[in-house]
Amino acid sequence: MSRRREGTPDRRCEMNVHKRCVQSVPSLCGVDHTERRGRLQIRIQALPGEQLHVTVGEARNLIPMDPNGLSDPYVKLKLIPDPKNVSKQKTRTVKATLNPVWNEAFLLFKLLNQEEGEYYNVPVADTDDCGLRPKFEKVRRGPGPSPSPSPLPSPGSGRSTLGDFNFLMVLGKGSFGKVMLAERRGSAELFAIKILKKDVVVQDDDAASTMVERRDRLYFVMEYVTGGDLMYHIQQVGKFKEPHAAFYAAEIAIGLFFLHNQGIIYRDLKLDNVMLDAQGHVKITDFGMCKENIGPGCSTRTFCGTPDYIAPEIIAYQPYGKSVDWWSYGVLLYEMLAGQPPFDGEDEDELFQSILEQTVTYPKSLSREAVAICKGFLTKHPGKRLGAGPGGEQEVRGHPFFRRTDWERLERLEVPPPFTPRPCGRNGENFDQFFTRAPPALTPPDALVLAGLDQAEFQGFSFTNPDFPPPPAALA
Repeated sequence: MSRRREGTPDRRCEMNVHKRCVQSVPSLCGVDHTERRGRLQIRIQALPGEQLHVTVGEARNLIPMDPNGLSDPYVKLKLIPDPKNVSKQKTRTVKATLNPVWNEAFLLFKLLNQEEGEYYNVPVADTDDCGLRPKFEKVRRGPGPSPSPSPLPSPGSGRSTLGDFNFLMVLGKGSFGKVMLAERRGSAELFAIKILKKDVVVQDDDAASTMVERRDRLYFVMEYVTGGDLMYHIQQVGKFKEPHAAFYAAEIAIGLFFLHNQGIIYRDLKLDNVMLDAQGHVKITDFGMCKENIGPGCSTRTFCGTPDYIAPEIIAYQPYGKSVDWWSYGVLLYEMLAGQPPFDGEDEDELFQSILEQTVTYPKSLSREAVAICKGFLTKHPGKRLGAGPGGEQEVRGHPFFRRTDWERLERLEVPPPFTPRPCGRNGENFDQFFTRAPPALTPPDALVLAGLDQAEFQGFSFTNPDFPPPPAALA
């Protein structure tokens, strides 16, 4: 048929796509759709006396979970219900592999009878991508005791300790920890302190910060950026006017240009990670998912990022480079202009399917230039995506959407921001009250996991940046 002759067939997977639609279809050739996260070998044997004998054998083709494309896998076993965690068992951790072998055996008590089973029945989560990925993204948190202050440093040591700070409020929470507003004791200096539990940390780096290590947590003492994040501000107004969105987008793009020129891909661009300083200029935060040494011709495969902003090639487990940052940039730009995300779904699985297949619709209120640039960034084929090619920086700078942007003045911070945040100090006026109203307390860590941590892995973490500028006097 003539329709088929208009298509572009792929001889490897026999998929036929219309030639005008090729750029909108992600490259999924070679992907085994039936095995999204690998295999686990477990043998379970029922023994007399209401006992279970469980042998954890091996795993194959696990998903990379660290910036090096590997993982540190282990298996946890637990009988439900077990509120006191007396049945919980854990294998040893096999370092830096996607194909671990354990061959460990465990004895568990007890099997439920039919009546107990019907009463305590707990549905097993679907093994689909939608079932387990949120557990990796989120960490259970609850109220807990305030941290006890560390001993003050010995004279002349120059080391900061927890005893040097008073925690005032929670500014935000993320996948691996929370950020607190803190005041240095004996002064009016305010800092943002990022607190990470060691038992959920794989790797996290923050430049321009003072770092303090404790046995159970890592602390990053950072500049308190008082203007709040773009997520908070867009919630106040619904969406940004096009000139405002163009200003923020241009300043964010300058940050991405710099990172990419250093061989760094950011991988976590989202409204929550773009903050405004007191004057209204952009500051990109949270570099925990950055990947270094990704220059031209280099790629990585780690599955990471925030679901709404993840590029199709990451979902498809394909090698990727800086193209994923420009996809996330396109999602963020669309959100600023339209006031809603370009892709949605009832759960994460539907969201990923939408990202892979759905064609984005654009409000009629958007200009032709705005629609064109969003389409350029939200091109599903990474090789044809705006900004992803060898001349990507000039393509972005020269796009008609930025026709009124003076890039040189913008880089010198000579262009006045379209919005100046209200003065913000100890009360966190520019931060979401959902967080600021929460008590500034730390939840107790998992004692069993903490006991199994090799503290030597964090040796040398404590560091004071000599170039870290003190913040201006705190506002009342």
